[in-house]
Amino acid sequence: MNFKGNLGNYKIIKTEDNTDTIYSEYFDEACHNLSGAYEETLHNYILGCAIPDYLNRNSNCSIFDVGFGVGVGLMALLDQYTKMPNYTSKMQYYSIELDETLLLWSLRNTLPNLKLEKKIIHDLTFYEGEFQNIGIKIFLGDGRITMPKAQSLDLLSPLDVIFQDAFSPKKNPMLWSVEWFSFLKSISRQGVLLSTYSSSVSIRKSLLSAGWTIENARGFAMKKSMTKAKLTGVSAPELIEQLQRSPSLEIRDK
Repeated sequence: MNFKGNLGNYKIIKTEDNTDTIYSEYFDEACHNLSGAYEETLHNYILGCAIPDYLNRNSNCSIFDVGFGVGVGLMALLDQYTKMPNYTSKMQYYSIELDETLLLWSLRNTLPNLKLEKKIIHDLTFYEGEFQNIGIKIFLGDGRITMPKAQSLDLLSPLDVIFQDAFSPKKNPMLWSVEWFSFLKSISRQGVLLSTYSSSVSIRKSLLSAGWTIENARGFAMKKSMTKAKLTGVSAPELIEQLQRSPSLEIRDK
């Protein structure tokens, strides 16, 4: 069944791994690769950010999922967490969502056993709850506004992992800009790992301009490559040379 949200209509699509994604009329784009919403999430983010290894080595982990959407990122994360031998690691999960109707649909259909409470603090609206040792906060509205406000209200822990999973740079450039990646850098620990499905030259240049180092990685399904980024180390010289040859520019807020 399709449904209407605050940002227009959504079309529910069954992907090849039998999990659902949605097509957003507002962004004119689907949330996931149609080869498999869940499998793509595992590849790009759970394995892309080495979540199993990270939880085995650390007692705490703070994760920011850039774009809640259908909620598959959180579902895959919870699945992975419960597969851990003792799963005693404590985790904080943060996400952002523009459309409250979509968020509520996703909680009902993707994560029906997860109970979150709606809260409003100083005009910041978010849904909050807990799953075992995982604290969950999903902030409503434009992430460029809500995340700095959440930080000022001491609602965020420094980030260890970032799932950069917003709608594409062409459709949603505001969450792929130099300014956005600079902000993410400012709220992250030095050892943070960012992973994204995108291999766009422009977003890689944006990351570099914001002070990240980048790495090329194998993409999901038919997609040749994706991008990982850190605040430590150096980018491969051949990757930098490839970007320098391209006339594409980094993305900046207007």
